[in-house]
Amino acid sequence: MILHSLDSLDFGPAEQPKPTGDPRGDLVAWLGYQRHEFLRKLRDLDADQLAAWSVPPVQLSVLGLVRHMRQMEHVYLAWGLGGGKRTEYYGEDDYAGGRPETIEDDIRGYLAEVSRSDAAIAALATYDSPGLGHGQPLGYTLIKIVHEYTLHSGQAHMLRFAALGELRR
Repeated sequence: MILHSLDSLDFGPAEQPKPTGDPRGDLVAWLGYQRHEFLRKLRDLDADQLAAWSVPPVQLSVLGLVRHMRQMEHVYLAWGLGGGKRTEYYGEDDYAGGRPETIEDDIRGYLAEVSRSDAAIAALATYDSPGLGHGQPLGYTLIKIVHEYTLHSGQAHMLRFAALGELRR
């Protein structure tokens, strides 16, 4: 199965952001970096490997983490900061869900949520501006989502190695 949704992604390494003295700008830069590093975990995996629960009995796959991060982007950023309608994309089945047949939709959905999230971030005037959905300040919310990416990128890293059957950096 050819995964067209991966064709446009940059899987090259990225440089860590440098401090600028602007907390908002620095956190947005770290968010971009963490998103990039998270997506790099998809490289070299075929559809079956992306969807595999590669560390049994744990019901978790790299695709499940993509689905989970779509939901986190929505809850904390797109809806959390931007307001509007809150959506549960997968119910309780984000981590364990997903199959080779859903990969294209799952990745496109994740990337669309990232775009909505970026628009919600840009729409808030200050670091202390409250989100229109959850009411938490922008700065706090950026710290929370960077934490989510850090945690789940580490999990995706290990799942990727297990799915590949080797340490391929």
